[in-house]
Amino acid sequence: MTNWDELTDDELMTALSEAVTETAPEVVDRRRAAAQAAFTWRTIDTELAELLHDSALEAGAAVRSAAEGPRSLSFGRSGLVLEIEIDGDEVLGEVIAEGSAASDRGPAVVVLRRPDADDVTVEADAAGFFRFSDVGPGSVRFEVTRGEWSLTTPWVTL
Repeated sequence: MTNWDELTDDELMTALSEAVTETAPEVVDRRRAAAQAAFTWRTIDTELAELLHDSALEAGAAVRSAAEGPRSLSFGRSGLVLEIEIDGDEVLGEVIAEGSAASDRGPAVVVLRRPDADDVTVEADAAGFFRFSDVGPGSVRFEVTRGEWSLTTPWVTL
């Protein structure tokens, strides 16, 4: 094992040169996949939808109880608006296309993601409405795709 602290500057530069000199022209597939995956994270903050409304934050409420009624959330990005209502273990929602996104008449697909469970996917009806049943409390995020348009919400706690 080399003790790097005992090398002269010239020896260290030689070792560094050898380390970065590519001996095989192919990049290992695993490294290529890891680099591509890391590259996709470069714009994650700009790709997340903006929280437009959260009824749990009304009137300075830090915590909203189920006794106060359903909680509503609204997110928007790139011509899509996602409106969500959480009522017990039911999540009702609507995908609204605005501006140029409204010209795309395709159905909206909504994915409910949880860190500790499988994704659940539903297709919104022609009016943009959808429902998820048996959704317990915890962290969730929603991903909406409608034609070439998409929206991803930040993580929220139900």
